[in-house]
Amino acid sequence: MQQLSRREMIAASGGAAAFTFLPSRVLGRGGATPPSEKLNIAFVGIGTRGSFNLRELNNLGHNIVAICDVDWRRFEPRPNRPRAWEMAEVFRQARKYDDWRIMLEEQDKHIDAVVVSTPDHHHAVVSLAAMKMGKHVYCEKPMVHTVGEVRAMEAAGKKYQVTTQTGCQGHSSEDCRNLVEWVKDGAIGDVRDVHIFANNSAGTAYAKLHAGNGATEPRYTDTLKRLSEQQPVPEGLWWDLWLGPAAFRPYNPLYLGWRNFVDFGGGAVGNWCCHYFDPVVWSLDLGLPEKVEANTDAGFDWASNRKIYPNSAEVRWDFPARGQKPPVAVTWHYGPDGGTTPLPKYWKDDYWPRFVATGELANNGGGIIIGSQGAFVFGAISVSQPLSASTGQYKPVIWTPPETVRLIPDELDRSYKRPPKTLPRPYSHWADWVESAKAGKPAGAPFSYGGLLTELGLLANVAYRQRGQTLYYDGKAGRFTNSGEANRGLERNYREGFRLSR
Repeated sequence: MQQLSRREMIAASGGAAAFTFLPSRVLGRGGATPPSEKLNIAFVGIGTRGSFNLRELNNLGHNIVAICDVDWRRFEPRPNRPRAWEMAEVFRQARKYDDWRIMLEEQDKHIDAVVVSTPDHHHAVVSLAAMKMGKHVYCEKPMVHTVGEVRAMEAAGKKYQVTTQTGCQGHSSEDCRNLVEWVKDGAIGDVRDVHIFANNSAGTAYAKLHAGNGATEPRYTDTLKRLSEQQPVPEGLWWDLWLGPAAFRPYNPLYLGWRNFVDFGGGAVGNWCCHYFDPVVWSLDLGLPEKVEANTDAGFDWASNRKIYPNSAEVRWDFPARGQKPPVAVTWHYGPDGGTTPLPKYWKDDYWPRFVATGELANNGGGIIIGSQGAFVFGAISVSQPLSASTGQYKPVIWTPPETVRLIPDELDRSYKRPPKTLPRPYSHWADWVESAKAGKPAGAPFSYGGLLTELGLLANVAYRQRGQTLYYDGKAGRFTNSGEANRGLERNYREGFRLSR
């Protein structure tokens, strides 16, 4: 594990081009650098994603006070993807818990902040309970599971005056901030169309360059049959706590791959919306859409399948004009039946996102923001890193090589004069959160922003159920205006003992 000493942090703040990991002056807030006391942090969920967050914050020098997980099975170690038991052995000074409710109660006086890296269906109940106790919260994306939870999380952040951060770490990257600055500068003119090609977008022109990386053939019936097979709960897994607020059901190991199950995850769009929508929403000043429509693969039938998200789909959100800015349509393509990403007439195959280190085509998605004068192509913003020259050589715990943002066509790229950097360049997404918390200020991606990104994915998940129908959305009310069935898809029931705290 990389470890930044206090001396290294202080040394990094010595010059104008070498900031400490995120003092108030870097945030553009003015005033003195906030005090450098360490935060005492508790973690709920310390598996693969949680272990990244834990190690990033440990490397910043903060105190790991308590850790909580429900799966302590001792599998073989995986390179760079530690399991909960491995993290517990490394951070032996931290109190170990199975139940986050007990952890928060016992550690209330000892912790300042909580990091939530559980499956999606736990995010809101854990985060709201922590905020109600006055704790700063970093919550993984997608932020919550329903639109009601979005609004509750946003309100709690304001009510309890805590610093929140959504785990869309690419928000703090150089790629994302460059893209936002350049679009706002008018580099590509007026934008009316955006296309996103997400992971496993086998139907898009982009993914056709990567044979074998597409989604597999939908087999909903087989999966539903396998889910009906009850199996004994393995030793080391607290199944009832894993289910948490979701309705009880017998254990089945398939559920542990929870991402594509309606009761637990957000599916493909819900999972990635906070990454791929981030530079789009930020650069174009988008709010909530006026309407949304989805077309799924032919095998998806909500009437007979209420447990699994579609294997592939094409989703379109229509956003209204914003002042002098025109309306924008954002279309998301994924899976074999996700359609083909429309390409500008000046497109070249060389324009697809590439890994910086190798120059090879990247196969984990991205998007095209199409303007009246040109377009921006971006790769997986989630793996982009902060600008090392201005952040003291930030090195993540483990990350794939970042991908570039590209301005096309080539002649526009050569002639466009990049504007001065006006957005703050954080040391890292995690440092942004903790330093903002100590300064008593909002972080870069608070729940008020992460909630917007999350809500866009939630609307797609509802639109799947009424394939091909245009759903009109009242963003202020958080309701559809032309479908009671769609509105029922925005709701959720909670098990006793895991209800939302307000």
